[in-house]
Amino acid sequence: MLLLWMCGCFLGFTGQCRSEDVELFNSVKQTYWEWTSNPRRDWDVTNLKLGSDTPVLVYQACTDGNSRRTLLSPWIDRGESSRLLLDVAFAQEEEPSKMLSPLEVHLFQSNTELKKWQDGGKVLSLHVSRQFPASATPEQISSDYLNRSLALNLGTVTQGGFHLGFSYSGSCLYVASVRVYYRRCPGVIGDLVAFEEAGVESGPQTGSCVLGALQVSPPIRECTVDGTWTPLQGECVCGAGLERVDETCQACRAGYYRPASEPGGCLSCPPNSRTAMEGAEKCDCVHGYSRLQADPYLLGCTKPPSAPVNVTARHHNDTLLTLWWDPPRDLGGRQEVMYSVGCLQREGTVFGRRWESCGREVVFLPASVGLTNTSVSVAGVNPHSDYSLSVQARNNVSIHQKWSASSSVSTVTIQRLKIPVIVTVGPVPNTTDPQVVPSPQGEKRMVSPWILMGAMLGGLLLLLAIIIPLAVCTRRRKHSVLRNDNQEVELLTLNPGVTYRRTEQTNPEPPQPTTVQLQGFSGGLLATLEDVLVERDQLTLGKELGKGEFGAVYEGVFTPENGLVIRVAVKTMRVGIHSQEDLQDFLKEVEIMKSFDHDNVVRLLGVTLESEQDSPLPVPLVILPFMKHGDLRRFLIATRYGDIPMFVPHQSLLRFMIDIAAGMEYLSSQGFLHRDLAARNCMLGDDLRVSVADFGLSKNILSNNYYRQTVAIRVPIKWMAVESLSESIYTTKSDVWSFGVTIWEIVSRGRTPYPGVNNHELLDLLTSGYRLKPPDDCDPPLYEVMRSCWHDEPSQRPHFRELGEKLKALLSQLPGLEASQEAHYINQGLEVAASQGVAYEDGPEAEEGAVGNVYLPAPTRSAPPLAAKREGEEDEVEDGYLLSVKVASAVKRDD
Repeated sequence: MLLLWMCGCFLGFTGQCRSEDVELFNSVKQTYWEWTSNPRRDWDVTNLKLGSDTPVLVYQACTDGNSRRTLLSPWIDRGESSRLLLDVAFAQEEEPSKMLSPLEVHLFQSNTELKKWQDGGKVLSLHVSRQFPASATPEQISSDYLNRSLALNLGTVTQGGFHLGFSYSGSCLYVASVRVYYRRCPGVIGDLVAFEEAGVESGPQTGSCVLGALQVSPPIRECTVDGTWTPLQGECVCGAGLERVDETCQACRAGYYRPASEPGGCLSCPPNSRTAMEGAEKCDCVHGYSRLQADPYLLGCTKPPSAPVNVTARHHNDTLLTLWWDPPRDLGGRQEVMYSVGCLQREGTVFGRRWESCGREVVFLPASVGLTNTSVSVAGVNPHSDYSLSVQARNNVSIHQKWSASSSVSTVTIQRLKIPVIVTVGPVPNTTDPQVVPSPQGEKRMVSPWILMGAMLGGLLLLLAIIIPLAVCTRRRKHSVLRNDNQEVELLTLNPGVTYRRTEQTNPEPPQPTTVQLQGFSGGLLATLEDVLVERDQLTLGKELGKGEFGAVYEGVFTPENGLVIRVAVKTMRVGIHSQEDLQDFLKEVEIMKSFDHDNVVRLLGVTLESEQDSPLPVPLVILPFMKHGDLRRFLIATRYGDIPMFVPHQSLLRFMIDIAAGMEYLSSQGFLHRDLAARNCMLGDDLRVSVADFGLSKNILSNNYYRQTVAIRVPIKWMAVESLSESIYTTKSDVWSFGVTIWEIVSRGRTPYPGVNNHELLDLLTSGYRLKPPDDCDPPLYEVMRSCWHDEPSQRPHFRELGEKLKALLSQLPGLEASQEAHYINQGLEVAASQGVAYEDGPEAEEGAVGNVYLPAPTRSAPPLAAKREGEEDEVEDGYLLSVKVASAVKRDD
């Protein structure tokens, strides 16, 4: 195989390889022809310089008569040939009759040598185009009258060998050279299949898969009559744990895997899994995590949930109480969570009495196992006993990790009706098994009617206890209470005279700090978000930097700790939050976003909530780092128009793309869809590092591998994948499509994609095969990277890691630039632009409405001059830049 690789050809780069000629006889290489002539005296062998620097053997037949003369070659072994070709050089003398006799070529097939000439076997009749006169010298003949006929078809041979013969009846004939050969297809490697060389018309040839590749169906090709291979029939693919690199199968790196059935290259291990070595077919769960057979592989490995929080018990009478709790802070990476309630009791007043399982008189309503809600009523309680009530959170992997059950259990201890109750979190007291002991209620039995009546009476009292305080709170709206994990904190008095509606004005005032009522938020959710939510008085808003479809952006100052002051950008979220559940979902996803830690992803500093008088829901304020250079699109537009006096080299543009690919690879590895990737949502730092920002449409898909949009929101039509436009389906591969459009934006230096195409026309164009044309000065290899992102089939689009590697390869082919000098030059240009009052300046001399730190989802009509339309330029800001869509097949045409 190594010899085949070295001597054959590589179809991956050369396409169809050229045929090879295999000589069977060449008179030029012979010291003596040893042919049989008849009549013998009519043929002479002489050395003449016919078309060469050195004399060669030449057969000549020159007589006065016109008798037939023959010349027969020795027996020639045909080897592997099936079809013979002939090259012959000869010259003919003029004949007095002006009727030129042909040179006839004969082929005699035989398995053994023939002794003499045989009649028949003629295959060719040859003539020269110009005859030499009798007075011509050998030099004149070789330069002016020598006829060369190449690649003459002698036909197929089926026996072991053959004789080649010539017959002639003319005046004078010179046969200068004779070459008999056949053609064959060379050895090739292509599509992970190797073929050895083969003769033409030798029938179907079966290839072999390269090392590491597996045969899907037998690979077959045929060698055609002109020595070229027919297209491949059959297929070989790289085996499990291997990926195709050129025409080889290479092992996946550690931390990556590839199942045998997965198309494409190696994939990064799902969350909480890893590989022990290279060439892995799958990733194994790390310690403490498990995977169910029915789990989607991209979900990764999960673990049991943590313990429920804020377990609270409240008595309604001597024999009835209610047990409440909040969901676990850590769901273990899964969505499902179930609860089991256990009960232990000890009677009497003897100190140190052992805990025992509760008797049959204790009843849990509605049940003690398989609960999905977060409360249960407990009837039949003995007022003279101590009780330890345990709540265990479980999910579908809990059964595989029984050793971790103690971390999923919280208990509350009730000491003979003492109030307030004592809440403890940990294992069940004085027990060796950390599992929750279910109530005997699991057995079918009759419940005492007195117990049921007590439960109904207790429920009525509980309802009154809830309604009366609510009525009082509704009547008196001067105080609000924010519940903490361990205490209740009274908040500041609200000012009933303050309005929170922002009026339309030229210089809007920033929203002022207000106290937020979080009614309907569970204590557990607030405790879970304690690392994300910040106090409103820790944030001071300044001037408005811009306004877009998703809300406004303000400059601000954030003081997370005493003495620490951070300059920030604050974005108001006003899209996609229509209910209390939407707000809670948003905050839960923000909690995950706050853990993002990557150089190419904008770091989320926190979120605070602000109430508005005309809205039943508080408005989230998202706190982000301030980047004075703003978003990448406006930066590129400014350099194109000359507002920033510089030219950004192609190397810098490629580095911008590489940064975005790295940030998106990180986000996808965390199970997040961006859904709004564009140059306007990528921020440029002082060090020229680009960071992905604006997670207004982001969705966590760890529980699935796609997201379907079902509510009406405004979406970036011209950046969306075809399946997102047609079916409202979003996956990591739809983010890859958007990345291809973002590359187009960067190369075109901020132009709007699909110029002249209306939003409602785009879906029909894309489904018909239309794609963005390459921008000016776009290298073909880079355009191929874009095109790979826009494949109709999402699974055929590359991963972000693969895109990053391709872009790095393109960058490595360009002349190197000193990164420090490049950064200094561009930052110097930005400083010059700032000194001239360009919109990137955020100081006092900036133009009104200039956007210095743009986290907006789209340009607005109040955009700075750098985004305005110039003469001869297309609109940089167009109506319908974002279009409202509701469900899959209905794209609202409002542009």
